Amino acid sequence: MITNTGYRNMLRDRLPKMVNLALLWCKCKEAWLDHVYHNWIWIYKDNKERLNATRTILGIDKKGKVHFNFEDTILWDNLTDEETTHWKNVSTWVSWFRKQYQYVENAYTVSLQTGHSISEIKLEIMRDYLSDMCPTTEDSAEVREQKNKHINAFVDFLIDSFENH
Repeated sequence: MITNTGYRNMLRDRLPKMVNLALLWCKCKEAWLDHVYHNWIWIYKDNKERLNATRTILGIDKKGKVHFNFEDTILWDNLTDEETTHWKNVSTWVSWFRKQYQYVENAYTVSLQTGHSISEIKLEIMRDYLSDMCPTTEDSAEVREQKNKHINAFVDFLIDSFENH
């Protein structure tokens, strides 16, 4: 249900950066926009009510301050078990980005300034911030390969996001 309305675009444009990155990493930004629009905004016919609902979802108070809570944007009661699992996983990524991203970005910037190569920086990021995602000796060869692909893709995603502010 992709509808190009002003409210949908307002959601897209005003989404907090860390939430946006998490949704992009999880490849579910459009699905989140669809879910939020359909469950929280589309239900109102009056433009003022739609605007208020959009601002509420984005956590924008009357003074313009943002108090965004990702979990509050999902209508949990209407989800299947599979959808619930999916959005809980996405919520975990949102939390990771909110807590860790700035530290990883700072480490990247400092390492670049001190002359480290990109491959050295990638290893540093993996070691210092993503060790729980790294393969272990207990993992089978297949699992190690999958984890390596995943963590390399994630670090590449992070570096791209640092470079493209």
